Amino acid sequence: MRNEPLHGYVLHQRAYRENSKLVNFLSFEAGRVDGVARQSISTLYQPTLLFATGKSGLKSFAKAESVGSAITLMGDALFAGFYLNELLVRLLPHQEPLPEVVSAYAAALQALADRQPLIATLRRFELVLLEQLGYEIDFQSDWLGQPIVPNALYRYQRGEGFSLNPSGETGASLLAVVDFQSTQSKTAETSHSECLAMLTRVLRNALAAQLGDKPLKSRALWIASKPKISN
Repeated sequence: MRNEPLHGYVLHQRAYRENSKLVNFLSFEAGRVDGVARQSISTLYQPTLLFATGKSGLKSFAKAESVGSAITLMGDALFAGFYLNELLVRLLPHQEPLPEVVSAYAAALQALADRQPLIATLRRFELVLLEQLGYEIDFQSDWLGQPIVPNALYRYQRGEGFSLNPSGETGASLLAVVDFQSTQSKTAETSHSECLAMLTRVLRNALAAQLGDKPLKSRALWIASKPKISN
């Protein structure tokens, strides 16, 4: 890269050497790009334009500027934003363009800011992320290629898919995923409650295979933020 313009979002930044910051940047043009910035960089959830230079994996970032209104997240939505950013930093390959992931990220941030159902917003994003990373889950067919039957029960196995299991998920909840993905409303979390519960279990399992043993800091912060109930 030589003074290449990148449009996207800062995912994370921290102090680096003297008067510099190490920045993880999500861009439409080049996917995740890591670099060093010697100037003030945009805050989180702020559409940003910057310029990247360098042949190594760690670029030099310059001329960072805001190119849109910052999205403000509060309460649980703020922790959900942290979670999205941590997933992307942990899972995205370096310098591989995945524009659909960036678009899904921007849509998720806006949905969180608009107070759309939080769990539904996260599940939709995770589905896109896994698909774009090459780990798409087939909710219409089992691991043998047979159509999912609504009144049957299935269990998800990492790397294989769904197989019949008497203590698994209902076929109806699996088949509801297509409708869930196309429904963007404040009633989605209620109307797709069984589907959402299934997705939460299945996607956590699928993501764990990619994240490894290292726990998510954002999830721990989210849990720690909840008031403790005394006996």
